[in-house]
Amino acid sequence: MKLAMQSRKSQLKMGETVAILFIFFILLTIGAVFYFNIKRASVTREGSEQFELKAVEITQSISFLPEAQCTESNVVKASCFDLYKLIALASLKNDPKIVRTYEREFGQSALTIRQVYPPGANYTIYENPPPQFNDASTTNIPISLYNATADRYYFGVLEVKVYR
Repeated sequence: MKLAMQSRKSQLKMGETVAILFIFFILLTIGAVFYFNIKRASVTREGSEQFELKAVEITQSISFLPEAQCTESNVVKASCFDLYKLIALASLKNDPKIVRTYEREFGQSALTIRQVYPPGANYTIYENPPPQFNDASTTNIPISLYNATADRYYFGVLEVKVYR
């Protein structure tokens, strides 16, 4: 009789231990799922931030591109592009040698300058989209366009589209 009572107590203790371990592993699994979801969101956000940082970097690179900047008495004007230099660059955008030259600097992106006022032409000076892309970040920056022949400034927008 005493042996049967001890056996039942042992079975009860063993059942309690199994139930506690079962609950522990369920809580551990829920915690792991929660942690990995937060980690995945953090990695996604960090990747997005890196992508946006790359877009800003390309934007700054094009803003200081000597091939397009306007100068007066060898002084570079900020946020100013020479209209005739842009026309020359736009005519070269399909040349594979030119694309390879700027590929390291601009990567997979498209750089377009639109003359807004007075309404004018659009100049795509670089375009290298990937074969397949999911997303693209577009950054618009107001600039001035200098027409050296007329000695006039026009208002334009630099559109930088970086492909993901």
